[in-house]
Amino acid sequence: MKHWLVFIGLFFSQLLLAQNTNPELIQLQNHPQKDTTRCFLLNKVIEAENDHNIWIKYNQELQKIALDNSKKKNNKTLKNTYIKYLSISYNNDGAYELYNEKYDKAILLYKKSLQTANSIQHHIVSSLSLQNIGTAFDYLGKIDSTLVYMKKAHQFALRSKNKSSIAYVLTDLGYVYNNLGNNNLAIKYNLEALPLFEKLNDLEGLERTNFALGRIFDNQNDYKTSCLYYLKCLEIDRKTNNKERLGLILNSLAATNTNLNLIDKALQFNNEAFQLATEMNNEDFIATAHKNYGDIYFKRKENEKAKSNYLKAEQLFKKINSSIHLSKVQIKLATILFHQNQLSKAKEYGLKAYELAQKTNFPSDQKNAAEILSQIFSKEKDFQNAYKYKSIASDISEEIYFDESKDIALKATYQYETEKKEAAIKALNQKNKIAELESKKKTTTLYLVILFFTGIATTGYVLFSRYKEKKKNEILQNQLAETEKLLAAEKKVTESELKALKSQMNPHFIFNALNSIQMQFMYGDKLTANEQLNNFTYLTRQILEVSGKKSITISDEVEILTKYLQLEQLRFKKDFTFSVTVSNTIDEDYHKIPPMLIQPIVENSIKHGLLHQKGDKKVTVHFDIDEEETHLICTVVDNGIGREKSAEIKAKNHSTHNSFSTQAIEQRLELLNEKLQLPDLIAYSDLVSNENEVNGTKVVIKIPIV
Repeated sequence: MKHWLVFIGLFFSQLLLAQNTNPELIQLQNHPQKDTTRCFLLNKVIEAENDHNIWIKYNQELQKIALDNSKKKNNKTLKNTYIKYLSISYNNDGAYELYNEKYDKAILLYKKSLQTANSIQHHIVSSLSLQNIGTAFDYLGKIDSTLVYMKKAHQFALRSKNKSSIAYVLTDLGYVYNNLGNNNLAIKYNLEALPLFEKLNDLEGLERTNFALGRIFDNQNDYKTSCLYYLKCLEIDRKTNNKERLGLILNSLAATNTNLNLIDKALQFNNEAFQLATEMNNEDFIATAHKNYGDIYFKRKENEKAKSNYLKAEQLFKKINSSIHLSKVQIKLATILFHQNQLSKAKEYGLKAYELAQKTNFPSDQKNAAEILSQIFSKEKDFQNAYKYKSIASDISEEIYFDESKDIALKATYQYETEKKEAAIKALNQKNKIAELESKKKTTTLYLVILFFTGIATTGYVLFSRYKEKKKNEILQNQLAETEKLLAAEKKVTESELKALKSQMNPHFIFNALNSIQMQFMYGDKLTANEQLNNFTYLTRQILEVSGKKSITISDEVEILTKYLQLEQLRFKKDFTFSVTVSNTIDEDYHKIPPMLIQPIVENSIKHGLLHQKGDKKVTVHFDIDEEETHLICTVVDNGIGREKSAEIKAKNHSTHNSFSTQAIEQRLELLNEKLQLPDLIAYSDLVSNENEVNGTKVVIKIPIV
């Protein structure tokens, strides 16, 4: 996980909020209002900008707007939106401090983002904050803390049900377990992440997973395979122009080619890595490049050049508190000094490296440090300490390679049993040959005839079985093809029915809206009528825009309902009021429903419930989500005359009209979720007072989340 480009907070900002990929900078300049729209545009600009010295200024404005409005606003939904932007701004602040290698300060800001996101139960941002805290701890060399926070991030990612969030945490967990030497879990988590990234076509995620797999093969000393994975990463990073990841991959390719003794290639990759790290002024990458130079010159047996680079790497790793890499460099310095017969200095470095390796809990580093210490003490004639560290190295070696030794033992046992069986078969063949020589010619001929016919029968049976199996497979393939065609046809029929229902419903709404405006012209209020006609024109454009979509956001549905109800107010005097509210558990810009699904229900409440009501008239619409977060619940309540009185009026007027819109809604709900019966999806009830008088109607609609 070391050297990650941690700042996927900016990437997740896109996941949380973006709806299109058009540049927003011009829109930002044309929208000076300090509202949620400006927050959205600021966040988009931050995400698109690569220079952290530029985007941090936009982030400061984003934070100020979000903080001020989160304190002022009373509407819960609006308040939660500003709090969400506030948590994202804290995450961006943490990324900025991490760029400047102020890891402790970055951790505090990430924790502040986590606390803010948790206050509104925004699991995606919470997962991201925990993930970034873990990464910051990895920069500090505290791998145990890294694992703890990554596990917590995984829990929040699962709660969010967001595939991208889950995939990123999975590949980071694989990376941690790889550093801990647990290859089974490292492979498990990375292979779970890989298909998610492929499905999302996420190049950054694919690059991270390939890099993690490369590291796993590095740990197995299979450098040829790891190099192939790193080259895939290199291709992606050059394509996306991701300098941080490019620097990491170049360092890894330099190290891998050094292990393959391809020194020229290693030097070529490391030169590019060092140049890039210097341009970025990234001390971590610079230190790693010096370490790689040390390894390259050590392979060339140019010990003085190697030592010079190791000393530079040591100084930088101390500065950035990277204990893991510091111990590796100190082991190399102890080895060089030992070969130069500087035993006192070599022992000093060896003891430091061993102590660090114990703290970082890296068994391989402990083993290497113990081995060089054993050689140093042996050369100093201190055989007691030499034996002590030799034993430590031997014990660690058995622990590291236990599974490998077990595998070797299994192979040896298998080889032994195989050789024993082959010897027995050979002896039996010899015995049969002797028996055949002693047998009579007639008996031998009989055996040969029997063997011949047995072979023919066996061959015929095998050929016939293969023929039957082939035919069976052909039949199954034909059945599968027919089934796929049938499913595709059924899917097209369902989609066609939905489109047909929507195309009939939208004209029905427009007809009623025009009637409301026409009444104003009849009453002579031309100013109001013209004003509402403009509203109707705007609303019509919205309806035309959503009519071709399978789903729209809750925020769009709320806007359409509000415009419609404003038009319906024209039919009444000042005694008609309405409200459209959304639960704070719903993300208005994320959750979606089919378009024009709620409006006909609201229309029926007005037409059949409120139109004949005397006195104050009110209709309320409220959106909520069920506990399982699988269905949106829309509740429409009016204080009208109730269903029974409405039916009586309808009977007196001798009306036989059956509402098309109500039938269409029921059909659409049934098509959206065929597993539930209609009573489970839409329920009507009268509101009864303590005096058993009906004072309104309530409709509850259960909409599967799309």
